[in-house]
Amino acid sequence: MPAPSTVTHAYRALYKAGLAAVQYSHPARYAIRDKLRAAFRNPRQPHQLLGEREQFSQERIDNTVEFLRTAARRKGVEHEIVRNLTMVHYWRVMRKQSRIIHGYESAYNSYNENIALLNESMGLELR
Repeated sequence: MPAPSTVTHAYRALYKAGLAAVQYSHPARYAIRDKLRAAFRNPRQPHQLLGEREQFSQERIDNTVEFLRTAARRKGVEHEIVRNLTMVHYWRVMRKQSRIIHGYESAYNSYNENIALLNESMGLELR
């Protein structure tokens, strides 16, 4: 288990890099905030598909921070991935607030699978 200060530093670095990656835009900054809060409050998400991993990996955190910083510097693939992640999160939350549709959660199975594979191949912690 890492020290509390290490976890706090990781959270702040991810939050700062995430805000820069979305250029502080609305509603993406709220999606970044919500995703980080959920990840740090509950490190084991039910949609994590690729088996058991350690809960806190400094290497994966550093890779994710660097990915987000690259997304902030350039309008490349990294920026598009972050943009799409935040928009999917935003519309997922909005849909849950408006109405419940049968089969709604199963519609995101392939999305969650793709994110898990991206994390595994690049050593990231995107959710």
